Amino acid sequence: MSLIMRPATEADIDRLVDVYFSAFKENPINIRVFPESSPQSRAFWKKNLEGDLKEDYVRFQVMETVDEPKTIAAFAVWNAPQKATNPMPPMPPLSAWPSDGEVDVAAEFFYDIERQHKRFMGPLEGAPEGSQQRPHWYLELIATHRDFQGRGAAGALLRYGEQQADAAGVPCYLDATPDGRPVYTSKGHGFREVESRLYQGGAYEHVFMIRDPRTSA
Repeated sequence: MSLIMRPATEADIDRLVDVYFSAFKENPINIRVFPESSPQSRAFWKKNLEGDLKEDYVRFQVMETVDEPKTIAAFAVWNAPQKATNPMPPMPPLSAWPSDGEVDVAAEFFYDIERQHKRFMGPLEGAPEGSQQRPHWYLELIATHRDFQGRGAAGALLRYGEQQADAAGVPCYLDATPDGRPVYTSKGHGFREVESRLYQGGAYEHVFMIRDPRTSA
């Protein structure tokens, strides 16, 4: 089955939420924060993805089947580099998280992801006063529906951002589950792990990665 990449549209949102819940169905953090049967969980992700579509720095790409009926197999939300003086995009306020999920788990995990992003991609020593970040491509989210995993969709979405970063000569940054570690650190993608952190009393591990820009041969 052939897949093709295109920009996401507002008409895709409901399917993108389906893809998200399929991709993270067994993720222990997702299970606790976003109960799949919860209308609040779906509303949270619908609002979040709709917001991404409206941001001028977001590059929201989907992988879709070529044959009819067309079906979205995967998507990625890449953040393009912003001005150094711009603050990094914040996580939603605590009041926005589904109240029928475990809000304390969201607070521990997602706000620490925000802190690590600022820590690893903050301004370098000697940056101009007022700088809040260094130029980088940030993979905010990538998800592949379980029915389409292993068919190259995620790899194509990764390369989209990697190629943009290489052309600009800037790094890529992401955080991921340990299951994604072999993919991201493979020779084809070239991310390096900068830290692994434990959450939920050591029950859950999450990794943080940077990919240095590659120059053309």
